[in-house]
Order: sequence, then C-alpha cells, then structure tokens
Amino acid sequence: MSKRKALGSGLEALLSAKSAVQQEAENENISKPSSTQIRSIPVHEISRNKDQPRQVFFDEALESMAASIKERGQLSPILVRKSGSGYELIAGERRWRAMQSIQEQNINAIVMNVDDKESALIAIVENVQREQLNSIEEAEALLKLSVEYNMGHEDIAKYTGKSRSHVTNILRLNDLTDYVKSKLIDGSIEMGHARAVLSLVANSQNSIIKQAVAQKLSVRAIESIVRAKKQTKTKLAVGKSQDTISLENEFSEHLAADVKIHHKQNGSGKIEVKYKSLEELQGIMSKFKQS
Repeated sequence: MSKRKALGSGLEALLSAKSAVQQEAENENISKPSSTQIRSIPVHEISRNKDQPRQVFFDEALESMAASIKERGQLSPILVRKSGSGYELIAGERRWRAMQSIQEQNINAIVMNVDDKESALIAIVENVQREQLNSIEEAEALLKLSVEYNMGHEDIAKYTGKSRSHVTNILRLNDLTDYVKSKLIDGSIEMGHARAVLSLVANSQNSIIKQAVAQKLSVRAIESIVRAKKQTKTKLAVGKSQDTISLENEFSEHLAADVKIHHKQNGSGKIEVKYKSLEELQGIMSKFKQS
C-alpha cells in the first residue's frame, strides 16, 4: 500500500485552528491578528495562485466586500508566499480583487514559507472550508487532493471539515459532462438533476439535461426518465420488442413519467402511467391536455 504524502507544516498550521481568513467569512466582527505577523505589501506585486479552485467571482459580492473594506478597513490579512521579485497569492483572492477595485496601493498580508504543494493544498482546503465554491469548483478541488496528493476520502473529509459522505457525493460530480456541469454552475438545473444522470453515458446525460432545461422539468421528472432509460436494457433481456420499448420511451419522455406498455399477442393491451404525488399527476394531466 502506498504511503500518503505528508501535508507539511504550512497546511497543518492553517488547519490546527480557524484562521482569521475563515473567521472573516463567517463573522466580520473579529479582532485583527497580531501585527508582528502582518506585512503591508504593494497590491501590484501580488500574482494570482494558479491552483486557486475558485473560478467564479460575482461582481455584487466583490462590490459589497470593497464597500466594507473602504468603510471599516481590511479586517484580516491575505496569505501569500514569495515568488520571484514579488508574491503569489495563497488565500484571500476576493479581498485582493476588492482592494484593486478601490485602487488601494497596499494590502495587509502574512507571508508564508511553503512550497508549491503546500501552497496548493492550503488554497484548496481554505476555499472548501469556507463553503464559497460552487459545487463543480469544489468537486474539481477535491479531485485534485485525491489524485495529486494521494488523499483518500477519509483524509479529505478530515482536512476540509466535511463529512465523508459529502466528499464522496461531491467527487462523483466529476463524472458529469462539461455541458451538464455548465448548466449546474449557471443555475439552469439543480444538484438533483445532475445526480440523477450521473450513472448515464455522456450522450444520454447531455440529451436528458437539454430536455430538462428546455421543458423546465423537475428533479423527479428527470429521475423518471432516467429510470425508463435504464429499464430499456432489462426489457430487451426479457423479450419485450424494440417497437414497444421505443413507444414506452417516447411516452415517458413526453409525459416526464414512468410509462409501461403491456402488449398481448392478440393485439390488445394496456398502458400504465406511474406517478408518486398529486403534483406529478397534475403535471401528467397537463401534458395530455396540451396534446
């Protein structure tokens, strides 16, 4: 069994107690860290961390932070490390961006003596702990911990403060196609929609989510469509004709419900439409009225 990589003193120090960075996100009424740890660094000498897991920054949130800093000052320092003739950001990109937006010349920072791996780990863990990443950013960040740093789900849960089940479920989102990920990020679909199609191949994921977006289908409706799709293979195995299966799938997609066709040799039969709630039944009835 391969030995897990040591996390290093930089990360251990960050995780041993809540950092000032975390506390600012949770509660802005905090005292400033010891001034002996803090340096005032020119904003333009700091470069972005390539391992920053957060890719989406909302203008409204940055404007709010900039206004807070302008009124109350910078409550906690960012984390940086030396890089060439300047510094590389480790944690605190929102504050750094906010300071730039109000044209502040200097920013308070703690300069950490860490290597590339420790810097990347701190950036990832600090962002995940603060719960300000979207679900896909978090999934990609946790995957990086798993693959590049040989961390198991239990280790990731320990160092990010998340439950093991949360880590496992979030990591599964990496199996989504880029299209489905983009729709989850922009809010076109919910987490439930994405989870419902996780077990499907790429083309099926995309087609079902495109249908969900176009028709504004509920999570339950998508789950029904996915179940119907999975049942196709089972039906073929028990001898149901491809024509019957195609009709079932067509009905299921149109009604966004689980539909079964029972066809007899004499040409007669029945159609069975399943629903789980009155709300779902009303949705099915509205589909019939539209037809």
